[in-house]
Amino acid sequence: MFAILFAAVLCACNGNDLSRGDEALRIGDYERAVMNFSKVLDLEPANRDARYGLAIAYYAIAEDRERLKESTLSYWERTVREFKILSVVDTGEKSKPMYSTSLFYLARAKLAENAQAKVMSLLDKSIQLDPENYFSYNLKALILAGQGDTEGAKKIYAYIVTKQPKFASAYVNLGNLYWNVHDYESAWDIWSMGHEALPEDAVLAKWTRVAEDSLKAMVYSGKL
Repeated sequence: MFAILFAAVLCACNGNDLSRGDEALRIGDYERAVMNFSKVLDLEPANRDARYGLAIAYYAIAEDRERLKESTLSYWERTVREFKILSVVDTGEKSKPMYSTSLFYLARAKLAENAQAKVMSLLDKSIQLDPENYFSYNLKALILAGQGDTEGAKKIYAYIVTKQPKFASAYVNLGNLYWNVHDYESAWDIWSMGHEALPEDAVLAKWTRVAEDSLKAMVYSGKL
């Protein structure tokens, strides 16, 4: 009898804490959301809804800190940890895109703290979870280019613009790889392609003009 009563009380307490966590999350009181979801998980570690709510709360805190230009590394680490546990508790597809995005942000935060940080495994996991996370592809290509694997980087950038023609950074970065080795024609091809796809993008417009001016100067000087 006591066991039944205890279970009923426990269930009620968990339900109240879960509801308070959801309400806090809804109004943007993320620290209180963390506190209430954590209470549920202290008693019921496999509670899917509380685990998901806690992951979302940490995600929101990290985003807020990023907007304020404050350190986010520890919060992205917590977010990824919660999504990792959630993936054991709930094998569904719902949380995979946010788990993937969290891994991207964690990789970026690690690089902000240490430019030599080893983050490729985080990006590979991110891409595995969400093959359409082109931000992770783009960051992976940047790292490969920095390590001297320009061909590997070019392949990834080309893949991005094929799959997502509106992804401006991939055009900019791919054009840069050609520009850096003085292949101005190829750089112009890439940047002008991006400018055509994204006519309002100021960076692509600027570099398309720069490449055009360079090519004109080469024609006038007889170098092209």
